[in-house]
Amino acid sequence: MADTVEAGGVVLRVEGAGAGVPVVLVHGTATDRSLWSETVAALGGGVRTIAYDRRGYGDSEAPEPYGGTTVGEQADDLAELIARVGSPPAVVCGHHLGALICLDALVRHPRLVRAAVLVEIPMLWLSPHGPDVVSATREAVEQAARDGGAGAAVEAFLEDAGGSDAAAVLGERRMEAARGAARAFAADLAAAASWPGGRRELRAVRTPVTLVSSACSAPIFAEVASAVATLVPGASHETFECGHFVPLEAPRELAAAIGAAAQ
Repeated sequence: MADTVEAGGVVLRVEGAGAGVPVVLVHGTATDRSLWSETVAALGGGVRTIAYDRRGYGDSEAPEPYGGTTVGEQADDLAELIARVGSPPAVVCGHHLGALICLDALVRHPRLVRAAVLVEIPMLWLSPHGPDVVSATREAVEQAARDGGAGAAVEAFLEDAGGSDAAAVLGERRMEAARGAARAFAADLAAAASWPGGRRELRAVRTPVTLVSSACSAPIFAEVASAVATLVPGASHETFECGHFVPLEAPRELAAAIGAAAQ
């Protein structure tokens, strides 16, 4: 069942399934709530899943004008959504930028979050290789935009994150939606760097946290996940044998991690 909720002055599209402990699913850059379809199916109704399109993506609105966003703005949307429809506290699970949004929500709104599963979190500043990776991504996206426009820039980003087979993994419907969300994509690009937290905030976390990384995506994601798991008290780190788009490529394994967090 799909519904809407207003958060941060915009109307967000929400899709729920199952019953039990609420699990809110937060997609990353250049994806939408359909990223979670396979994981929701793998969960089998044992929890109450709540997937939503972040502002500007899918069927959700965006403010006018919408030239940029921050992790904090996105986390406030998430917190308001949980308070309105999530029967808090909820388990939150985010992929890529969505993982950082979930982390910010649990840091600033701890009463709303009972546990977090953070998948391929892009806290690249925790790695000495981070600046080079960010620079290479920016160059690839900017060159694609010059050569082929906004849609090509989105494709370049997804291939940079997910490899040359990103389009095949995502499928044509998701790729078409990604190309059509170029404005939201552009707004997201600088968002990860906007997070003001650091090692002190991570060491202060008391919410149960599971980090998930992929064995077949860029090594920096596993490096960063390991660093976060070391800093957050009691956090665990799991590595799945799949590519960057874990919710699509390893839905059963991710569902098991979410189910464990919901216990």
